[in-house]
Amino acid sequence: MAHDWKLFEPQDRLGIAPSEPLMSFLNGHGATPVRISMRHQKRPDSRVLQVLLTASRAWKGRDLGFDVSDLPPRLVQDFIRLGLTAENTGWSGLK
Repeated sequence: MAHDWKLFEPQDRLGIAPSEPLMSFLNGHGATPVRISMRHQKRPDSRVLQVLLTASRAWKGRDLGFDVSDLPPRLVQDFIRLGLTAENTGWSGLK
């Protein structure tokens, strides 16, 4: 991982309320490449997935890196069922 990427590795279930750590992280790092580790996530809800997809598009629109990494095998299977792949998201966790 390049030294300028900011890593977010939540231990708790992700949420999208403005005060949640994920939202604070995204709002605070809008001008830098970011990587979200899903290592400790069992099953994010659809709103979290929507935020990740929207943020990914926003970062790429600013020519910044956005990655979702360390997906547990169960999440990889779930995301593939939803049509998400490494090719259409660019997320290393789906490789």
